[in-house]
Amino acid sequence: MEPAPDNPVTVEGYSPRYRAAVDRLLGIEGGYVNDAADTGGATKYGISLRFLAADGAFDEDHDGKADFDLDMDGDIDAADIRKLTLGDARYLYLRCFWRPLECEAHARPIGEMLFDQGVNGGMAAAKKLLQQALNICTAKARTAGTTAAPAALLVDGALGPKSRAAEDWVLSWPALGMPAIIDVYRTAARDRYRAIVRRYPSQQKYLRGWLARAEGLGRT
Repeated sequence: MEPAPDNPVTVEGYSPRYRAAVDRLLGIEGGYVNDAADTGGATKYGISLRFLAADGAFDEDHDGKADFDLDMDGDIDAADIRKLTLGDARYLYLRCFWRPLECEAHARPIGEMLFDQGVNGGMAAAKKLLQQALNICTAKARTAGTTAAPAALLVDGALGPKSRAAEDWVLSWPALGMPAIIDVYRTAARDRYRAIVRRYPSQQKYLRGWLARAEGLGRT
């Protein structure tokens, strides 16, 4: 499934930017774990059983079997998670997160932050975090008397023309720019993690790692 190692931009479209982002992600996610407190179930390279059984249950070769039923027993279970390779993970992340989030269309490192949070919290959550960040930035501009600032976005997880226009505006405004987006995106991610723990106290054990993950957003 991986492109030839001597040409990273071949048939599968593994751009240098994606390679760097996914390698960073894989360094965070680690290997196989099956923690009873993890609502995603058995996980390897950050690919959870819950995700693989749903979003990964596609049949691209049209042979009547899910492509990631790796042990070919007719279902996707923890045994298939164990069999995942790094190549499988890179392919799944490209197909199911990087491309659907259109990460390459966003300036670096906005695309990388969307990718990280899409994998960790879901694509809708990642996009809502960006909309929240843009709203905070434009609100700061309006408070400072900047009448040209875009109106607040509806935080709906749909990065349509209004969201992209707001992103472009914040990036072009000297008093804001990329540093402001990165800072408020990190803050929004931290707030989301803390909200998860308030709602599900059993997830407290993950909070320190999650906050460290949020702090790393936009740093590479």
